Amino acid sequence: MDKKILLATLLTLAIAFFLSLYWLLEPRRVRIETERMKAQAAQKGKALYLTHCARCHGETGGAQKRIRAINSKKYLETVEDALLYKLIERGIPRTGMTALGDREGGPLNPEQIHQLVAFIRSWEKTAPLLPEEAARKERPFFIQEEAAYTGSESCIACHAGLDPKHVSAWRHSAMAKHAFSRIRTEKDITLCTPCHTTGYTPDQKTYKEENVGCEACHGPGEKYQEMMMGKEAAEGGKIARENALKSCTRCHKAHIPKEEHISLARKGLIPYP
Repeated sequence: MDKKILLATLLTLAIAFFLSLYWLLEPRRVRIETERMKAQAAQKGKALYLTHCARCHGETGGAQKRIRAINSKKYLETVEDALLYKLIERGIPRTGMTALGDREGGPLNPEQIHQLVAFIRSWEKTAPLLPEEAARKERPFFIQEEAAYTGSESCIACHAGLDPKHVSAWRHSAMAKHAFSRIRTEKDITLCTPCHTTGYTPDQKTYKEENVGCEACHGPGEKYQEMMMGKEAAEGGKIARENALKSCTRCHKAHIPKEEHISLARKGLIPYP
């Protein structure tokens, strides 16, 4: 019996020793394996980059004529992999950057896009810190006729992964679900539609989408898509937040007098607290 107890004790100690050794070495093994997989993906991504991207961005991603550098340390620190993926997959309208994802009619499947992202990300360790470009003076995005509205789903495609709580709160809000239904039967489209829809154009009396979407507050999405391709990604986020604050008064300090707004609400045409 004593021998059995001694043997069991030794086995227990041996198992504890090997488990402790495993726990100590496993993180390092996982880290090495992860780096190996990233290196393999980047190597495959290099061939894809030279085939599909180098013609416009150059072999090293440096600044080209009318195209900002994408190997900038500032840019790579600012733009996350999820956003890089979406830019490659969907392209950027009116910039010459076409969609490369097969879901958008391009030649690359999701795995190949991930490889391309891995190659671009591999530049980050040695990327140059390029001088800041002078800020361009432009009108607020929400009154720029030259920028196109892309639709809320286009915005959410990127931000669902970056800002899930914000997107969820918007999806379940009354402005996203019920704003348009309150004024669906209005005869004068200039009365309520500008605030209950997104992308309203006064001259043509048309709108991009029903209800209050992302661009109703933040401005046309096309301009932000363009900024994502340069060092202005962080600046784009800042402007989006500023536009949201500025745009509130366009509806909540409305062109309709308070008394008239209450009257419409009492008739069941618009909601009122």
